[in-house]
Order: sequence, then C-alpha cells, then structure tokens
Amino acid sequence: MKKGIFGIIALILLFSACASSSTTNVNVRSNVALGTDELDSAIREASNEINSKVSAGSFIGIISIQSASTALSEYVIDEIIGNAVKDGNFTVLDRQRLDQIRQEQNFQLSGEVDDDFALSIGRLIGIQTIITGTVSPLGNRYRITIRALNVQTGAVQVQFNKNIDAGETIVALMQNSSGGTAIPQTQTPIQPTSMAQTQTPAQTAAIANGTYIFYPRPQAHKGGVDQNIYVEKIVVRSGYFTVYMTETARGSGSWSGSGALGWNLNPHTSYWARCMLQDLDRPSRIFNPINSNSNNRFYTFENITGRRFRFWNEGNTPHSVFEEIDLDKAEFEP
Repeated sequence: MKKGIFGIIALILLFSACASSSTTNVNVRSNVALGTDELDSAIREASNEINSKVSAGSFIGIISIQSASTALSEYVIDEIIGNAVKDGNFTVLDRQRLDQIRQEQNFQLSGEVDDDFALSIGRLIGIQTIITGTVSPLGNRYRITIRALNVQTGAVQVQFNKNIDAGETIVALMQNSSGGTAIPQTQTPIQPTSMAQTQTPAQTAAIANGTYIFYPRPQAHKGGVDQNIYVEKIVVRSGYFTVYMTETARGSGSWSGSGALGWNLNPHTSYWARCMLQDLDRPSRIFNPINSNSNNRFYTFENITGRRFRFWNEGNTPHSVFEEIDLDKAEFEP
C-alpha cells in the first residue's frame, strides 16, 4: 500500500516537472520572437506603395529622410533607391548627384526639409516626383513615414505610415548617430536652373585619366539577343567619363545611330531620362549622361569612381543592355 502511494506521488511530481519545463520552453520561444526587425519590410511596403501610385517611367528622387541618426536616414534612402532600381519602374536620381546638390544647397539628408524646399530641389534637378520621410521614436517603438509629391502640382501621391519595433537594424544605426536632426540652413524655394548650370567637373580619384580600349568590345543584347552595338572605348578626362559606341565588333567603322537598335535618342530631350549607367561595385549609384552628340556615338557622365558598370537604354522595351563593362579588362593608354 505504501509503495502504491509513493508511486502516485512520484507520478504527480513527474507531471509537474514536465508541465514546468513545457511552460519554460514556451516563454523562451516567446522571448526569442520579440524585437523582430521590421524596418526593411516597412521600407519594402513603402516602395510597393510608390510603385502602385506613381506613374511608371517617372524620374524620381529621394530627397531626405529625417531622423535622429544620419546613418539611419542614409540607410532608408539607400534601401528605397535599391528597391526602385530592382523594381525597374522608374528612373532614379543617383545618390552622388543628390549628395552634390545637398552640398551646394547646404542641407542634410537626415535634416528637416519642408515641402516647398523639397519641391524646389525637384524643379532644380528636373525630376517629376520627390520622396521625403521621417523615422521618429514613438514610445518604445518607431514610426516611419514616407511621402511622394508631384513636383509640378505639389500633390501628395503617396502617404505611407507604419509603426514598427526597434529591431536590431534601428538600434545599430541609432548607435552610429551623428547629429542627423540638424535643420537646413536655407528653407526658401530654389529657382530652377538648367542642368548645364548645376553640373560641375569632379575629379575621379579611383579612375586614372586616359583611354580604356576594349578587346574584345563589350556587346549589347536586347531581350536576350545579341545586338550589333559595342563599346569601342571609354575616355576619362578631368572628372568626365565618356563612353564611345560603335556598330562594329572590331576594327574601325562609322556609327550611324540608325535607331533600329534602340540607341537613337534625341540628345536634347530623351537621353537624360533614358540612358543609365549603374556602378556594379555600388549598385545604388545610377547615373544619367550629362552630354551626348547628335547621333549618340558617345555619352558623357561625371562623378564616376567605380570600375565595373552596367549600361542600358530605357527608351525601348525590352531594354538594350550592356550587362558588364569592366575597366580592368581594357587596355589603358594614358
């Protein structure tokens, strides 16, 4: 009888231990789930809103994201740029050009920029939609706001708001804070000027001046089919980066720019928004040409510092694309 009682007590203690262990494991799993990083998913949702409400093919620019950390603001800006480039719905103002304008107009990408000032920057650059936003603390969480405004009308095209947890990314970026709440020194609208007036030569520290000649020549393809369009050479001089085109795979030949292959764009109207050069070493940096000739034999860029590029024309569908142009595979002539 005593053995039976002891056996029952032992079973009760065993079940209690199992229940206690099960409860502890549930609590551990719950704690692991806390603090999930929601910043990237919120940025992705904002990008989807922009894709759905801003006209495809628009020239857009991410002007500023206000936060208490410059690192956090720049992270959000780069992620929105990266999403836009990946999605391929818009022509995106490259980050180097934005940095140049920021220095010229004396404002911070992470500072407070009102709508009138942001719109005047958009008119200065010649873009169609500007994007601004904030990442601000909200109790133990953060609130991210992304807005897209039509530069011509000032109408709000996108208003995205979401509260998110302070995940690992935000915590790490906030620890790298460098006074991102500084307010721009000027908050008066900027008078539009021509692109020629705002472009200034910049030395390319990473690329030596000279001529880069390709053997074999990089070849474009369109819809997976090789095209008779080649990069003959690239000339770097005084901060300018000029890509020369040809219709011959080797030797010499004239460039007719007939248009049959999709590169015959009017250099005074279309090339700015349609020809794109992407730095493959820093994919968020995408450049528009600042100059071309009448038959599009060359395209000139500036502020180029990388050595590997993707070059394409958005004036046709599918695009005519050079997947990779690598300066290290070219012969260099000083």
